[in-house]
Amino acid sequence: MTRICERQTDALFAKALVDNSTFATTFLNAIDGRLANPIIDLSTQIRHRGTGHRGSIDLEITRADGTILLVENKIDAGYSVTSTGKPQPERYRASVEALRNRRQKAASVLLAPDLYLAGTRHADAFDHLVSYEALRCTLNGEDLALLDAAIVQAATPYDPIPNASSGAFHADLKTFASLHFPELIIKKNPNGNGVRPAGSNTIYFDVPRTLKNWSHLPRPRMSLQCRDLGAPSASVKIMLGGMGRQAGSIAAPQSLAGIGGYIRPAGQSLGLVLDTPQLHIQQPFDAQVSEVEEGLAAARKLTAWWNSKAETFQI
Repeated sequence: MTRICERQTDALFAKALVDNSTFATTFLNAIDGRLANPIIDLSTQIRHRGTGHRGSIDLEITRADGTILLVENKIDAGYSVTSTGKPQPERYRASVEALRNRRQKAASVLLAPDLYLAGTRHADAFDHLVSYEALRCTLNGEDLALLDAAIVQAATPYDPIPNASSGAFHADLKTFASLHFPELIIKKNPNGNGVRPAGSNTIYFDVPRTLKNWSHLPRPRMSLQCRDLGAPSASVKIMLGGMGRQAGSIAAPQSLAGIGGYIRPAGQSLGLVLDTPQLHIQQPFDAQVSEVEEGLAAARKLTAWWNSKAETFQI
């Protein structure tokens, strides 16, 4: 079964809270029952407010009385930790405190399947807990199917089957990048002992250490796709979450087109894309050095464009 990513449920909840009044009402009823205090604004992937706290808030909801709800969405993943050792629950607590110190009403929300809420040791770090199960009665069709798949996934934690060729390729590529493209910071392997499954075709970059933050743009993600069966070519791309449907109506900036870049949907995200050679993770790294170098050079170009030119990119 294809595993559900938290960004997929992020997008589902963001859309439902705005477009599905029954969903929004059920969500607010689970928070405090104050249905006369509706949602008036919603943003995704907003930077944390606490001084010195990096990372982003999954959903930021503003209610009619000005209260801000900071929502952390979880399916089955553990809490991330910054390079300075700050876990997600502490970052949410610090952001709420920072807002309240500015006399802004604020509260944090952990949104997750019942099983996750029952098992987490950090439930008391959040002001409110809302379960996926409490919201499922308000959904139907593909949205309900996605939510139900996420609920099932929470009961079947990910346990990757090790693939030696895949693990060796990723390790060699990361070493090569650190030597020859040091400005491109590749994320740590999320699996222990260097394990990579056979289908591990995506190299993820550490965005806070690689890309500049622009206040007028959503916090991006960035990856190098070794192969992409759903696209004309393998590629490196910067992705802006929840904006995939707008890809056809946003023109690529001339500066992006000038380096060979273009815009297309990337799942539910808006992709700023450069095509790259296909890489074969089941084949030796040494036989693909020129292709890897070309792919990382494209990532360098895209990074340089974002960090210097995206200030003028309007969406």
